[in-house]
Amino acid sequence: MSLELEDFPVFVEQVHGYRPFPWQVAYLQRVAQEGVWPDLDVPTGLGKTSLIDIWAFLLAWQAEQGLERTVPLRLFLVVDRRLVVDQAHDHATVLRKALDAAASESVAGHVAAALQQVGGEGVALEAIRMRGGVDWASRWLRSPAQPAVISSTVDQYGSRLVFRGYRTSARMRPIDAALCGMDALVAVDEAHIALPLLQTAVDCAAYQHTATEAVLADRAVRVVSLSATAHTGPDRPRHAIADADRQHPVAGRRLAAQRRLTLLDARSPKAKGGPAAVFAQATNAALEALLPVLARPVVGVVANTIRTARAVHEQLCRRDDVDVLLLTGRSRGSDRELLCHDPTVRELLTGVRPDRARPLVVVATQTVEVGLDVSFAGLITENTAVASLVQRLGRLDRTGDFDLAPAVVIRSFAGEAEDTPVYGTAATVTWEWLATHTPTHTLASLTSDGLRELLGEGLLLNPTTLPTLLEDTGPSALNVPDPLIPVIDRRLLDSWARTSPTPVPDQSPAPFLHGLDTSPEDVHVLWRADLLTHDGRPDFAQWGARMDQVPPHPGETVALPAAHLRRFLTRPTDGDDTSDLEATHPTPTAGDGKPARAKAPEMAPVVRLDEAENTWHPALAPGDIRPGDTVALPSSYSGHDAYGFTGAPGQPVPDLGDFPPRTDTAPTRLDTAILALLTDTDADIAALEKALANATARLRVGDNDDPPTVIVRELLDTLTTHFLSPTVDSAPEEEDRPWSGADLLRQRLAQLRAVPRWDLAAAGRSTTTGHVICDPDNDARLLLIPAHRKSGQLERTAGVGDDSADASSLTRPVPLPQHSKAVADRAAAFALRLHLPHELATAIETGAHAHDCGKEHPRFQCVLCAGDHLLAETLPEPLAKSGMDPADRVGRRRAARLANWPAELRHEALSALAVQAWLTTSPAHTEGQDKDLLVHLVASHHGHARPLLPPAPDPDPIEVTCTMPDQQRITVNSAGMGVDWDGPDRFAALNRRYGPWGLALMETLVRLADMACSEEGA
Repeated sequence: MSLELEDFPVFVEQVHGYRPFPWQVAYLQRVAQEGVWPDLDVPTGLGKTSLIDIWAFLLAWQAEQGLERTVPLRLFLVVDRRLVVDQAHDHATVLRKALDAAASESVAGHVAAALQQVGGEGVALEAIRMRGGVDWASRWLRSPAQPAVISSTVDQYGSRLVFRGYRTSARMRPIDAALCGMDALVAVDEAHIALPLLQTAVDCAAYQHTATEAVLADRAVRVVSLSATAHTGPDRPRHAIADADRQHPVAGRRLAAQRRLTLLDARSPKAKGGPAAVFAQATNAALEALLPVLARPVVGVVANTIRTARAVHEQLCRRDDVDVLLLTGRSRGSDRELLCHDPTVRELLTGVRPDRARPLVVVATQTVEVGLDVSFAGLITENTAVASLVQRLGRLDRTGDFDLAPAVVIRSFAGEAEDTPVYGTAATVTWEWLATHTPTHTLASLTSDGLRELLGEGLLLNPTTLPTLLEDTGPSALNVPDPLIPVIDRRLLDSWARTSPTPVPDQSPAPFLHGLDTSPEDVHVLWRADLLTHDGRPDFAQWGARMDQVPPHPGETVALPAAHLRRFLTRPTDGDDTSDLEATHPTPTAGDGKPARAKAPEMAPVVRLDEAENTWHPALAPGDIRPGDTVALPSSYSGHDAYGFTGAPGQPVPDLGDFPPRTDTAPTRLDTAILALLTDTDADIAALEKALANATARLRVGDNDDPPTVIVRELLDTLTTHFLSPTVDSAPEEEDRPWSGADLLRQRLAQLRAVPRWDLAAAGRSTTTGHVICDPDNDARLLLIPAHRKSGQLERTAGVGDDSADASSLTRPVPLPQHSKAVADRAAAFALRLHLPHELATAIETGAHAHDCGKEHPRFQCVLCAGDHLLAETLPEPLAKSGMDPADRVGRRRAARLANWPAELRHEALSALAVQAWLTTSPAHTEGQDKDLLVHLVASHHGHARPLLPPAPDPDPIEVTCTMPDQQRITVNSAGMGVDWDGPDRFAALNRRYGPWGLALMETLVRLADMACSEEGA
């Protein structure tokens, strides 16, 4: 069979088990016919997430029909808030799994085959959550041709688009920018609060369209708004529901859901505890009225700030007639993953049972407004702006099945309208607008029974009635004013494109993502249990060494406004008054406005990461913590629990540094302080320390009758038996219980127990042998590094990036000729799948082949031989990969020192020098290729030379002979390394010729090919 547009309904049914709505089929036909992606003017609850299915089907349809591909390869789903559960990502995951399992003759099978043909990697679709990170393990896509659905926030996507990715290294930014800005469709949910990103993406596309290379100009990012009220211009096409949707048996019922809204004024200016306590008390009273009339035992409570949500949660947890669940977005990624495994959360996502023993009350912030496909039977919400209110009501009886779906809107803030947290005057105007359509009731004048009687008389507010209600009131007055959006000009774009070195001063992307009136970039906070004090004083040298030993990963960090972290470290009793919207101003609290000359408050000491130097420095005063920093706190400081950041004292925070996402070869610290916080029993700390000390002592003795393998296995058995619950012998899902840090530890200990052998020698690590490291400063601390993955399997090791001389040595020794050919073949395959013009594809292939020729420098070969000059001189052929353990940073630094290879000296500088000398011979191999592009691809393959290479000359210059792709031997003097005065002009010309994102894309082809071959050991 041939894939036709008319097959789309069958495809959706095969994947999801239901047919698409009429508007979805019409949208697919419109995109296919017109070649544009209209903005979606579709009410909440009618399946805007189906854009994923529409995009995937159209991409496959064009491929199978042999049409010129105009559908982008990557779909980005962007929201302007932090999510606990991202069901758009879950939707993409369901699609991915369905395509993998589809029968070959089914419509889904044809779609899968076509997408595999597009990507060329044997994978139909990738479903990805964008995360931060500064090393290769953090990259989110292995192939630039792979069809992928990526879920992200405004900050994550937008900062990457403009070459300033938050929480990424400067050298990874060109890759991120290329993948975000070329062959990409970005769909922005709730676009009315993400208008700056929409405009910035449109501006970026306009500049890319000016590239003289037409193929790359036409592949600029495309934008879709998933909001009825936000667009970047009056000429933007829109797609709305039609009569067919209103008459549809399922869609029509959702559009006419019986959501009845009651206004409850609970303001009390002198109430103890402020608005948060007032809302919590009013919620408790409203719940009494709601519970008896619920059509299903599940109620949603939505607060505007995390502080208010926690106050409600604390209040309701005192009741014994309901189960309470708290959802906030400001939490560590790993904690969110654990929370999503909670049986109560799973029940919420799959549908609460009508016969539930006790009603479930879900207390949440804005995180529940998008990305979470749940249906409450009743809703209690804090007063907010109308757009936010509509989103919250969209979680009330989403299917339109109930005769009554009551909602209570509570007004608890008694201050001036403009001071209303998060929403300002818009919340008050919305309240007043609602009050013109339905009566306002005061909490003091009502009993629970009285409020219950009013619920059925409330204002009917659903997608059918809302347009009429808004006829006499412009929506803009009911919402937070549109932000002022700065304009991107050519000079700014040229500055952003320069990623190495970064210009000084450098324009922050924040105003272009959230508007001029915005707070600075967040800081990223993590907790480590092994950051200890001695005699009450921190040992910063030890703290830095321990952070270097196990670098931070995205799953253990939480993003916070810098002001809130400073406040927590100086006044930890204030609590957290942030919201789950990105880049909103912190709510002022008493004491924030200090006299200009007031003495700076004393701050608990922490360490912050200097990403430029990749070193950790003490932060001793509030001013030491800057927006964008990564900050490590001792676990003993508290401030985070299972639900997220608390901003208040409490229990020590479990250390999750050993559990990075997407890897099973991460180092594991066996340390008393760390293990004690992860165990699920009342651990005997003394016994735990004794067991570790005993094992360490035996390892240091090195008795042949007591080999490391035996000692490590005995220790792991002791930890599992004595310090983890003996009653737990199955996965949490099988026992219907929540996941915990103890489950992560139990899994990790089992993985370590399965390693066949253990060795104390770093060089002994292999695919069957793990590496044991004894801490020189602690007799009861070990570091276990698991065995390498087997040959042919990918190995992602945290901390391996572009910043060291041997950065890509991930697995085993690999000869340079073999590696160069493999990278060239892989890059050429990428270019072929992207249908790049022949002359560009051959330049990319040539650049990839020549990228590492500078590694033939004799002293660099000595680095790859662990500093052994004699071994380097006797190699049968030069090496590209050393085979040294990437986790052994000390050994790698020692090798560079022995070889007299300074850390800042770059082998790609010598490669570029050799290629320039080769081009002067007019080799036939490069006929028709862009010579400037060829030199740039070689010089930039580790993220430098944009526009300058590090100015690091060889301290001991020599003549070096390099082998070129045509096997010609070219000799250059290494004195020229790091000196390329033509670089800036060449870089500027290439950016005009190919566009900033087009040039970055071609670099990305070479670099992703290099990384993939390095991980595979090719």
